[in-house]
Amino acid sequence: MVEVPTVTGSQPVRQRLQSTELFGTAREIVIEHVGEEYRLRLTRQGKLILTK
Repeated sequence: MVEVPTVTGSQPVRQRLQSTELFGTAREIVIEHVGEEYRLRLTRQGKLILTK
């Protein structure tokens, strides 16, 4: 599970993840955010598409 970055001062802490950490061998993952499902897809051209 990935921890949510905390805010220090006025700048939020950014967390960097490699797409391979998220996808593994899959071409699509589901992300749940505030009770909603989003799909993050990896295209044949290597681009990312996020849809609700």
